[in-house]
Amino acid sequence: MTLSPMENIIRILGMTLLLTGFVPEGLAQGNFAGNFQKLVGKTFKDKSELTDLQGYTFREGSLVSPVDDPESITVDVYQRGSNAVVFFSINENPDDSEYVIADVLEVKNVQPGWQIRTTFCRQSNIENPEIVALVKSSVTEEFLTTVRQAWRFSRDKRRFELLNVKGIDCMSEGGD
Repeated sequence: MTLSPMENIIRILGMTLLLTGFVPEGLAQGNFAGNFQKLVGKTFKDKSELTDLQGYTFREGSLVSPVDDPESITVDVYQRGSNAVVFFSINENPDDSEYVIADVLEVKNVQPGWQIRTTFCRQSNIENPEIVALVKSSVTEEFLTTVRQAWRFSRDKRRFELLNVKGIDCMSEGGD
C-alpha cells in the first residue's frame, strides 16, 4: 500500500509523538475517573447540579489553594457503599462562583476500616494538600500510616497522578 506524502508526514509525526511519550495535556485528565469520566470539564455553581453523584453521600470537602489565591481550588469526596469519587474543582475568577471539575478519581472497593483522606496528607513528613490517599482508619493513631493507594493532583497539569505510597501518611480524625 502506497501512502501519499501527507499521509507519510502524519504517520511519522504520530509515531514520533507516541515514541517520545508526548500526550497533549487536555487528553491526560480522566485517567483515573472510571465511570465518572463525563464529570471532567463539567462546570457548576452548586454541587447539587452534579446529577452524576445522585445517591452518593458527601464525605468531605476542602479548599486546597491558599485563601488569598485568586484561583480557588477545592477537593471533594463522595461515597456510595464501597465506591468513592474524588474530584478537584477550579474557579479561576473570584468574581464568579462557577467552578470547573479539573479531574476525577474513582476509587472502588473501599473496604470497612479504610477511608479516603484528602488535604491533610504528607509525603516524607512534608504536608501536601494535593495528596489523596486510601488509608486504614485508626482511632488511636495521630497519623494514618497504612496506605493502600495514593494520588496527587498536579496543579500545573490539572490531573491526578499515581504516587508511590512509601512515605505517605495522613492526619487521623479518630476513625471513620
